[in-house]
Amino acid sequence: MPSDRRWLPLALFLATLGSTMYIGGWHHAYFLADYAEETPPYALLPGAWYSFTILAILGTHELGHYYACRYYGIDASLPYFLPAPLLTGTIGAFIRIRQRIHTKAMLFDVGAEGPIAGFIVAVPALFGGLVLSRVTPIPELDAGGLILGEPLLFKAAAWLIWGALPEGHTIILHPMGFAAWFGLLATALNLFPIGQLDGGHISYA
Repeated sequence: MPSDRRWLPLALFLATLGSTMYIGGWHHAYFLADYAEETPPYALLPGAWYSFTILAILGTHELGHYYACRYYGIDASLPYFLPAPLLTGTIGAFIRIRQRIHTKAMLFDVGAEGPIAGFIVAVPALFGGLVLSRVTPIPELDAGGLILGEPLLFKAAAWLIWGALPEGHTIILHPMGFAAWFGLLATALNLFPIGQLDGGHISYA
């Protein structure tokens, strides 16, 4: 990387840290609200629950690719994080691979190491987030709130921790749990066998 651009990964990381901390603060405020009409006052520091978790998942994913490249002597950049003013505070991260990958075995390993590394971090985060979550009755007239899809892994983890939920109850997901849910979703989407996604590299290999 040119010397005048070595600052870019760090600058993007700090920007993404800021955006995910800010968004995480709102996630924590809504978590505390628990269907109340008024949301508790916003606070930035509790946003670390969400921010640190999602950065750990995305960062570990990309470092999996990075160290696989290092193992094979392939020139690659450190992760570039992408901040975004969205519900997630980020649209992910990526590394730049500056050399051609010469064999399909190398391509497979580089493509697979990222999802494996990210998954290893995301699963404990999901269980930890679910432990910090709580079960609460659903208000009869509830028309708001964010309804997340529930992959099989999420359902299994929730059942192991909370068992079968009583009728008319739901899990209010802690920000750490939401970060893990988003990290697992990003990992799953990345495994689609399309183009430059990890799944595309793996299927081509």
